[in-house]
Amino acid sequence: MPRLLLKFNDEILKVIDSSKEFITIGRNMKNDIQIDNLAVSNFHAHIVSQLGHYFIEDLGSTNGTFVNERKIGKWALSDNDTITIGKHSIVFLDAEVTGKAVIEELQMDKTMILDTVKQRELLGEGAELDESPLFGPNAQLEVLSGNTDASTYELSKKLTLIGKDEMAEIRLKGMFAPKVGCFVSRDNSGYGLIPPEKRNKVELNGRSVTDAVSLKSGDQIGIGSVKLLFRLL
Repeated sequence: MPRLLLKFNDEILKVIDSSKEFITIGRNMKNDIQIDNLAVSNFHAHIVSQLGHYFIEDLGSTNGTFVNERKIGKWALSDNDTITIGKHSIVFLDAEVTGKAVIEELQMDKTMILDTVKQRELLGEGAELDESPLFGPNAQLEVLSGNTDASTYELSKKLTLIGKDEMAEIRLKGMFAPKVGCFVSRDNSGYGLIPPEKRNKVELNGRSVTDAVSLKSGDQIGIGSVKLLFRLL
């Protein structure tokens, strides 16, 4: 099962875990991955599983589909490939190949950003690129209630998975704990909370979260019986 990271200007907007053999991408809301941008065609591309391998195919889009800077018609995807559609990118992570190590490698951010000149060509003249290194204060999550494998967690990575999944950096315990509870992202703008694609119930300060939202010190994240306090250090 692949993991797809939907990004804009190197900021992770959504994390998609899908077991589907056919994943559609485009501006129309009927797509599995909907990208609301005029540079994206209504039904722009799709990812299909064939004989144990994943392929992305452009569907005759106006502005084309790129994989690792190359314009493609149909392309066999490999772990850590970067798909560029309009001003958005989708990073393809093959869990069977990389497992937890790929998330570690993602923090290095060595292969996520296209060459500056090439990326400006893809995004259009005058595009401003954020080339600054990761900065800002570190943060941690403190467990206020619920069953977890530790009492506090440092949030030093670019993407932290919270859940029962064996790949989770913050492990939830208990029969009813979700496999993927949510993600905490870190980038140059700070920290963000990303709910799972399967819409498990995630709360921020007592309110349900359905889209990515910024985190500030003192915020409380709720996943079932687990309550976590977000705090900048």
